[in-house]
Amino acid sequence: MRIAELAWSILFWNTEMREPIRVKPERFKEWNEAMVRKYDPDAFHHHPNPFVRLIEGKRVKSILRLMDIRCEDDHILEIGCGAGNVLEQVHRGNLWGIDISASILGKAKQKLSKQVTLLQADAQSLPFKDQAFKQLICSEVLEHLLEPLASLEEMARVLNRGGVVVVSVPNELWINRIKRTLIRLRVFDLFFCRKGGYERMPENMEDEWHLHAYPIGEWLALFSKSFRVSCVKRIPFFCLPLRYVIRLERK
Repeated sequence: MRIAELAWSILFWNTEMREPIRVKPERFKEWNEAMVRKYDPDAFHHHPNPFVRLIEGKRVKSILRLMDIRCEDDHILEIGCGAGNVLEQVHRGNLWGIDISASILGKAKQKLSKQVTLLQADAQSLPFKDQAFKQLICSEVLEHLLEPLASLEEMARVLNRGGVVVVSVPNELWINRIKRTLIRLRVFDLFFCRKGGYERMPENMEDEWHLHAYPIGEWLALFSKSFRVSCVKRIPFFCLPLRYVIRLERK
């Protein structure tokens, strides 16, 4: 089945309410793999548009600053590690990465050293014992999951007492407004056309890969169920928050 046909068959919209109908759990892995192959999140870090690269670079730098790794023995896990663009810049600790996509993990294995342990696993059911990690990273992942709360509960379970989680989520409202403006100005493809045969970025990612488009207040309320929110960074600039990078501490 073609990617577009697969995505359409398992994700469609209520156009009046503009809320996505959930992907069936038994088809989530297959659907996610199709989206990874279609949009390739690794490509954003090497995007031909300098502003897109700026956003990605500032997001990763903010994640590393909020982690503040001080011990070589800290066990660190990235949930939804993708192609390893964040983990390759973490130079301390015992590093682990998980992702549900086999194809994107293949890219991570080529990029990262053999000292990083990579596993194919579901963010909503982590294959680790309780309190196994000192720090966790979960960047641009939660919006793709069937149940973000289930993943957050798993993060709380595998995190040490006193541990830290750094997450990032997109500001869909602002991103979509900017995209619509660029479309009206007829310069959308100048910003979002990618080399290498990738398809045109949709006007709204909720039409494709993002199952949730919460405003920041709802994300923070969700985080507060399991963690204490200690810091929120706006990316790329305070006055232009297209991404939020958030430090969470275990209660």
